[in-house]
Amino acid sequence: MKRARAALFACLLIFTLASCARDRVDPPEENVPPEENVPPAENVPPEDAVPPEDGGLTENTDPPEDADHAGDTPQSGADYGAPRYALAELPRFDGSTATAPLAKAVCASLLGVDREDLPGDLITFSRTTNSYYNLLEGWADFLIVSEGSEEVYAEKESRGFEWEQTPVALDAFVFVVNEDNPVDSLTVEEARDIYSGKITNWSQLGGEDREIIPLQRNPEAGSQSLMEKLVMRGTPMLEPRQELIAGSMGELMEYVRGYDDSPGAIGYSVYYYAREMRAARGLKLLRVNGVVPDPETIRSGAYSLTNPYYTVIPASAPEGSPARVIRDWLLSEGGQRLTADEGYVSVSDYPTADPAYPPEVGGRVYPERTEELVPADYGGLTPYAGLRLSDDWYARTGCVYGLMTLDGRVVVDPVYGEVYAGGGMLVLGRTVEGRQMYAAASLTGSWVSGFDYTDWQLSETGAVLFTDTDLTLLRADGTAAYRLTPEEMGVTQEQFERMRVHDVGFGCQWHGDLLSVEELWEDGMEDIRILCYDLTSGGLRTVPDMEWYNMGEVYPHNTPPFENAYAVYDSALGFDAPFLWEKWDYDGSTDKRTYYRQDGTPLPQLTLPGVGDFSELSLTNGVVEKLTLDMAEYYDLATGELIFRTYLNYGG
Repeated sequence: MKRARAALFACLLIFTLASCARDRVDPPEENVPPEENVPPAENVPPEDAVPPEDGGLTENTDPPEDADHAGDTPQSGADYGAPRYALAELPRFDGSTATAPLAKAVCASLLGVDREDLPGDLITFSRTTNSYYNLLEGWADFLIVSEGSEEVYAEKESRGFEWEQTPVALDAFVFVVNEDNPVDSLTVEEARDIYSGKITNWSQLGGEDREIIPLQRNPEAGSQSLMEKLVMRGTPMLEPRQELIAGSMGELMEYVRGYDDSPGAIGYSVYYYAREMRAARGLKLLRVNGVVPDPETIRSGAYSLTNPYYTVIPASAPEGSPARVIRDWLLSEGGQRLTADEGYVSVSDYPTADPAYPPEVGGRVYPERTEELVPADYGGLTPYAGLRLSDDWYARTGCVYGLMTLDGRVVVDPVYGEVYAGGGMLVLGRTVEGRQMYAAASLTGSWVSGFDYTDWQLSETGAVLFTDTDLTLLRADGTAAYRLTPEEMGVTQEQFERMRVHDVGFGCQWHGDLLSVEELWEDGMEDIRILCYDLTSGGLRTVPDMEWYNMGEVYPHNTPPFENAYAVYDSALGFDAPFLWEKWDYDGSTDKRTYYRQDGTPLPQLTLPGVGDFSELSLTNGVVEKLTLDMAEYYDLATGELIFRTYLNYGG
């Protein structure tokens, strides 16, 4: 995850910037049971509003204007005739993460407030399967959700639990290829033959003489269940190579866009995700049986691969209860208009709102997609989030990062699972032959090493870069000061392994001529000493802990200009660089974070919700990163101007 990390050495902070957690969280997807296990929908709307058994999708892949809804939609409940409730009267919502934007719009209408005024933790959907179990356990009252898994329906039957499951919107299953692939359409049979291994070359489908790279999702993913149910229909799928299994929908999209630098890959998604992503930039949706996926063909059934979203409430919910009233309103004209305005395909005949382009911000240094850092003096680099792989935790997790200049021009497209900054340099992490490896680079981009290292530590003196057998001390100018093995330092293999572990506590640090090995706890807490390797004498010696900590950059005790304010320091430039003040405010129902420059000048464009919202802010090399649920924005700290924006989507 790209984030400022404070490595606490008593009062000392060593700054690092991390991009994307090493243990990526797989984004939620809908777990769809075999068709014969899907329970009949109850309380179905009028016949002309019932979703077809088979349906389709649209190739509109532009991002929505804001991070939560697709069009320029009114956010007040009065526009849709919604019943009004106080916050305490609302049922407990849960469901599929893909329907969380709809749930936010619903709650804003029910409360009669703007969406940004909703409590940050009001809608924290727990994914499809978990939400069904929450309903069964009595921990949720109202689901907006896709179909559950076979296990969910079996558990329902074993408990004798009754619910009412009503279609409220439609989704569809789509195939995605690189935009340079000349093939525009597949039949269901051809798709089945690709994924069973009968068709292996695009020339067999009227395309170029090029191998087909059929990407798949992980077995537990909902889109994989959809693939089995709607397309394969009992035909075994190919056993995929490990590198062709995408851990999330966003990762699959990125593979299709640029796998092996060729347009040979094919993958699959669901309509809502594909439409909301920037698929137009390098991707296209295929017709299926000659039918373009769009809201009209989905609703009519002309597009043959569809799947509904439901409202689900307990059958025991009393008449007139908020759950029943809200369910009925969602099926009414107002509720269906809201659903369509949010970018979903309504079961009633209302036009689905087109996503709106946000203004273009930023640019590119190189016109073509670039996946390697080309050494040059770019004047300064900073990471940017370009693709979201996780949607069930804060935005700082589960992103793929690229590098851009300080005026918002892309230098490297999103390829790095991790990016860290500190000590005048960058550490870049990506998977190489199945293993996470690291490279070091100048903070200006003037030099870059190979991805030769397995672990790293950063300090103001420079970087400590580890392989399995030795370590290299690298200065900010890219020169290697030392290369040492455990034997040469006189440390045991066990000590060396501990030195390699990067954490937010002690870790291996390089200060001047000393390299820390481990903490030595002698005679209790009052006598902590640091075992160090002396680079000058070539031997081990101990240093009192406070003497060691004072060698590094000392944490400044800045006095906040107002209460509830905390400093946000620059992870790349350290404590001496301009920083931000983050102020927390809570009015009893909602909380927010406001930001100010070091001199107290307000920066209202950086305002974020408080606890419970999927949002984060950090400062790197003079650029402020503002991450919300599916938008990343970058501001020049000195001017306050927006210099770059990416639409992350849910990536589910």
